[in-house]
Amino acid sequence: MQLSASLSPAERALLERWLDELYLWNPRVNLTAVPRELAWGRHVEESMGLLEAAAPAPRSRLVDVGSGGGAPAIPISVLRPDLRLLLIEADARKAAFLVHVAGMLRLGAVAVARRRAEDVGRDPELRERFDLATSRATAAPGTLCELALPLLRVGGLLTALVGDAEAAVLQAEVAARQCGGGVPRAARDGILVVTKERPTPDRFPRRSGVPARRPLG
Repeated sequence: MQLSASLSPAERALLERWLDELYLWNPRVNLTAVPRELAWGRHVEESMGLLEAAAPAPRSRLVDVGSGGGAPAIPISVLRPDLRLLLIEADARKAAFLVHVAGMLRLGAVAVARRRAEDVGRDPELRERFDLATSRATAAPGTLCELALPLLRVGGLLTALVGDAEAAVLQAEVAARQCGGGVPRAARDGILVVTKERPTPDRFPRRSGVPARRPLG
């Protein structure tokens, strides 16, 4: 059974509005490569699967790294309005879309940061402040660990949609360990999970662009 079978009519309507707006903006902003006919499964169902795997506590603080067109963050906010979300997106046009759609859907607990994730991770106001970090194929697994783990409190959880989770587990192992994470694991098909076990050393994340150019390990 599809996870979306449990959606209320109001939730379904909000998610359909998001998808309509996503594909309206897409020709000029390049928000997604997923064809419209596959959008519900790829953008909504997969985001719901990630939310189910993460199971955040009520009123948790969530950070989404490289938010792009809004998956998984927008569906998560629709389904869990109690969560406080920060969406990190460095591209100005994509960040503008996220601000627009959050306002259109009246997602009052969503904030958008038009910044590099490396810069956010070194910001003392935001470093190690979040309970949950999410992402969707924003970067290679090791790079993602370096970008996301510095944002999590000890005990927090990184959950990412990565496609091949078993391969991602192997690719993320060194970076997860160096950045304060535990042993990476696959929660279900396509989802990488890393628990933050200790504070991230001050040297991480490295300066902007370095985590992608020279992944740890």
